[in-house]
Amino acid sequence: MKTNRRAFFRTSLQWVTLSSGALHAKELFSQEKQSRTIATLKISDYPVLEKVGGFVLLEDTPAGELLIIRTTENEFTSLSNVCPHRQCHVRVISPELIRCPCHQSAYRIDGTYIRGPAKASLKKFVTRTEGGIITTLEK
Repeated sequence: MKTNRRAFFRTSLQWVTLSSGALHAKELFSQEKQSRTIATLKISDYPVLEKVGGFVLLEDTPAGELLIIRTTENEFTSLSNVCPHRQCHVRVISPELIRCPCHQSAYRIDGTYIRGPAKASLKKFVTRTEGGIITTLEK
């Protein structure tokens, strides 16, 4: 059986010892996509985000329309604004509820599916908050 160089190294190397210890070869050759920043905003620029349930709709991000929602006193969530059922744009109805106006699919404020024709939750993005700045990442 003929093997190319890449396949040889992937299958031959099981462990690589580094000065800090052993690292599994799979981690060295991982081709997972790196996280990329798709939105950054300063909380103080959006007074509506000071209260739980407050949200901002960002219309022009690399990931499309994005909802940034304050879900608790200390947490923010970034969600796609598109319903997975028929790609309608969802609306925040209350500090506890998001609804799709097209077919009435309902979601919790963190994007978790509750009911309706949609069978999945809204797409969530990695959200980090530090020093009054919210950063949304896509993996």
